[in-house]
Amino acid sequence: MATPTIGQKTNINRTVYEYRSDGRWHGTNGSVKTRAEMEEAQRSSSSSSQFSFTEEEQKDPKLKVGPYKAPDKSSVRWPSGMIDGSTDYIYFEFGKYVPPFSRDASGAASGGTNLDQYNASAIAFKPEAINGVSGILLPMPQDLSNESRQEWQGKSFSRIGKAAIAAFGAANLEPGAKTAVDIVGNLEAMVGAITSAGLNKIPGVGGNLSISDITGATRGVVLNPNAEVLYDSPNLREIGMTFKMVAKNKSESDAIHKICQVFRRASSPTFGKVDDPAAKFGDADSTKVQEVFSSDNFIHVPKLCKFTFMSGKEPNRYIPQYKPCAITRVQVNYTPDGTYATYDSNAPVAVELSIGFLESKLVYSSEISTGLGGTF
Repeated sequence: MATPTIGQKTNINRTVYEYRSDGRWHGTNGSVKTRAEMEEAQRSSSSSSQFSFTEEEQKDPKLKVGPYKAPDKSSVRWPSGMIDGSTDYIYFEFGKYVPPFSRDASGAASGGTNLDQYNASAIAFKPEAINGVSGILLPMPQDLSNESRQEWQGKSFSRIGKAAIAAFGAANLEPGAKTAVDIVGNLEAMVGAITSAGLNKIPGVGGNLSISDITGATRGVVLNPNAEVLYDSPNLREIGMTFKMVAKNKSESDAIHKICQVFRRASSPTFGKVDDPAAKFGDADSTKVQEVFSSDNFIHVPKLCKFTFMSGKEPNRYIPQYKPCAITRVQVNYTPDGTYATYDSNAPVAVELSIGFLESKLVYSSEISTGLGGTF
């Protein structure tokens, strides 16, 4: 290892270390290593499995930015031989939907912060295999982008209303006192309000006259809108991905088919008694509960998908990650080039897979890091 410079940074097991003037490496997790210890840690890291995760990460009860489990032999990948510990790719995991107000969710964030309590159902997400497939590895998709949408609304306030809100909402009586001085303007507004209320009761008027309609039609003036922009709410993030997969051999044809089927299966509800829903209500012995929640009356919610943008064995530090997502759309195009073509085995030569996702939880400011660590 070359002689480090002050301020130099390196990443070991998803912990960023900085070399400081005291001649030691200081990690973001509070650990401190000498140069010799850092060299040994780097050797251990490079010789470990390319997809391994530390025991501390596996036991972390908080919401994970990266994958929950490392890819294994039951994971399916395309293209074969081109996704390994040195490439950028996406790793998909699938797990059962955890109802946000269920017992499983409430226990997942026990002892955590209020934000952890909100994220409880996402924290409780546990990957499980679908027909023997524990996960899917695909190359980075075409046209990858991240969009966060916030809802702002323009609101109009009358002068009296604006003063009243300032007085009672912010305990500021000065605007109200100044507004009260404008006796003529206030009276005109009140007369207009009373007039519009009375006219709206007359048959044939339609009940849709406003104060501005009355004052505009009689005096040529309308109420000052005093428009203000106010924050309404955040939106759940959505993202779409498209993968055009061309098989080079039968093994890749089978992998492509399995990938498409896993996404279709995970995005579909389940019919039949997969588990015992009556037990969730603490009354498993009740005949009425068993009848109401029998397999004929309900279907099971589709699975969620946790995907991680990876760079080798680490989450990509430059691309925002997502919390577990609902799969809203799966489209498989067997003629992406406009012509139906197959191999001798009848497997399509090329398949285009398009997937739509809706994030299951909102992302708040404190969850977005400005550094180079993994972030949402």
